[in-house]
Amino acid sequence: MLLPALLSSLCLTFSAAIPGLNVDSATDDQAVFAKLETATSALADSNQIPLTRKERLAQCQRAHTAPLNFSTRPGEKISGPEIFQRAASASVLIGTAYKCDKCNRWHNYLACGVIVDPQGVIATNYHVVSGETGEAMGVLTSDEKFYPVLEILAANKANDVALLRIKASNLPALPLRDTAPVGAAIYCYSHPANSFGCLSEGIISRYNKTHTEHATGVFMQITADFAKGSSGGPILDESGCLIGLVSSTSTVFYDNAPNKAATPTNPQMVRHNCTTARAILDLCASEAK
Repeated sequence: MLLPALLSSLCLTFSAAIPGLNVDSATDDQAVFAKLETATSALADSNQIPLTRKERLAQCQRAHTAPLNFSTRPGEKISGPEIFQRAASASVLIGTAYKCDKCNRWHNYLACGVIVDPQGVIATNYHVVSGETGEAMGVLTSDEKFYPVLEILAANKANDVALLRIKASNLPALPLRDTAPVGAAIYCYSHPANSFGCLSEGIISRYNKTHTEHATGVFMQITADFAKGSSGGPILDESGCLIGLVSSTSTVFYDNAPNKAATPTNPQMVRHNCTTARAILDLCASEAK
C-alpha cells in the first residue's frame, strides 16, 4: 500500500487556472507534458506503486462495479465557452510510465479521461488502462494536481470503456446522458498529438455495431474532429452532459492498397468512433440515480 507521506508528495499542485481558457492563459503544451512525465516517473521510481502492472491488468477483467454517484439530470442549453469550461474542469490527463528497449529513462503514454463521480471516479477507454507495458499510472486534473491511480473499478473491452479510481473528493464531475439522438449538436474536448485542451464541434452522425479485433460493441460516430492522443476525451451535448468518450478513428480510402505492404491512396473521410455514455453506465451493478 502506498504510504500516506508518499501519496501526499505525489499530489503535486502546479496551478489553479484552466489552461487555454483565453488569450491570457494560453496552454503551454511542453510544460503540461513535462509536469505529467515528471510525476509519473517519480511514481514509477518510488517502489511503492499503489497499482502495479500485474494488479492493473488483473483488474481490467472486472466486468462491473458497485453503484456510483453518477448524475443523469439534464440541464439547460449553455454556450460554447461554458461547454469548454465544464469539459476542461472535469477532464483529466492520464499518464502511464513505461520503459523502452533503447534507454533507461521512463516514457509516457498519454490519454484523456473525464470525472463522472465527484469522489474520484474517472471514465476512460479500455485500451487506455489495459496496456501491457505500463508500470505506473496517474492523472493530472484541471487544477494540475497529480494523483496516482489506485484501482480499475470495471472495464469492458467490447465497448472500449473503463472506470478508474483516484484518492480525491468533491471533484467537478459531468452528468451523463445516454439518449442523445443522431443529428444532435455535440462538442469534443481532447488532447490530439499533445495539443492539450482542444475543443471541436459537430453532430452525432450515427450509432453502429462494431466488429473489429479491438471492439465489438455499440459505438457512436460523430463529425467533430479528434486525433491520436485524444482517447478517453469527453463528448458533450449542448447542455454540458457527457454523452460519450473518444475511442478511435478509421479512415475511408477510395482505392484499396494493392498489397499488404502498400499504403492505400486517396483518403476520402475519417470516421470518428466514440464509446457511448450507456457503456459507462452499464459498468455499474445497478442503474445510475
